[in-house]
Amino acid sequence: MPGNRGIQNNSSILTYEDVLLGIEGRRPSILLGNGFSIACDPIFTYRSLYQAAVEAGLSERAKKVFQRLGSNNFEGVMGLLEMSHWVATTYDLVRLGEQSGMLTDLEIIKDALIRAIGNSHLSHPGEIQEHRRERAVEWLRQYAMVFTTNYDLLLYWITMNGNPPLFDDGFRNDPDDLDSLVYSFYSRDKRMYYLHGALHLYLQEGRLCKHRSGTDGLCLTDLIRESLSQGQYPVFVAESSAENKLSQIHRSPYLSNCLDKFGGLTGKLVIFGHSLGDTDRHILDSIARNRRLSTLYVGLHGDPENASNQTIQAAARRLRDQRTQRSGWEPLDVYFFRSESACLWDDTV
Repeated sequence: MPGNRGIQNNSSILTYEDVLLGIEGRRPSILLGNGFSIACDPIFTYRSLYQAAVEAGLSERAKKVFQRLGSNNFEGVMGLLEMSHWVATTYDLVRLGEQSGMLTDLEIIKDALIRAIGNSHLSHPGEIQEHRRERAVEWLRQYAMVFTTNYDLLLYWITMNGNPPLFDDGFRNDPDDLDSLVYSFYSRDKRMYYLHGALHLYLQEGRLCKHRSGTDGLCLTDLIRESLSQGQYPVFVAESSAENKLSQIHRSPYLSNCLDKFGGLTGKLVIFGHSLGDTDRHILDSIARNRRLSTLYVGLHGDPENASNQTIQAAARRLRDQRTQRSGWEPLDVYFFRSESACLWDDTV
């Protein structure tokens, strides 16, 4: 149990009940990875969105644009192709009204994005049984702040539908137009953070906005298609290299703020459904540089001895060792628990 300065072997993997005992008395924060969504429904096991675009007929030229900006930087690539077409038209390199190769690739990317997400996402929150939604809400209620690297709508659906919502995501509609359907980001003092953006976030005239849950009864695919047709591209960071992810985050004030907030956590952090992989090096670095974090509880799914869990354990222990090597810093305690024992979406394992 907690108290042995973070030294733990596989025979002493904790249960989630042990974690609750360890965090008792103070609400910690939680970092959610894709395992949070997969635990709800296997449909959230994403394929690479970029690969879906390639299979949809992405040109070699467009592939080079992705290679330049990051293999899954859809927002950046779509915006660049659109702007490049405008520049080419303005300078008479392309006739006005002509369908350039840039616009052709832009449409392929839009279509691939819509189809890939449509095939790997539930259409609406009603597809999740009410008792499972309620269970997830109660499970999350014990955390002071929620950070997620997921860009799907699942967390948004289950936390923002209450009155008041379970967590504040910092978005509000125009106080002078309360009937407006546009919700803009305005507050840095929020409790739910999309570290890699999300599909319901988009830029409109330089403002970061969000789609309201269930707006006009539209499902996810309809909302994305409608936004794409208006040049409003989802703000999210999909799987890519660590360097490209961090570069994309730094270009967004919202994403930078989320990462800064994560890097300033104090006390205890629970990590659920996250692989702690090298492509999220910025997440690991934020933990390693934060001397105010005292304890990590890291979830493992399945056999602790399998390859993926061994990788997770090695990454977490490196974080512990990095803290130990810093002179004058308090040690970082690291514990592992069985994710299944959390009964996140149901009352039984």
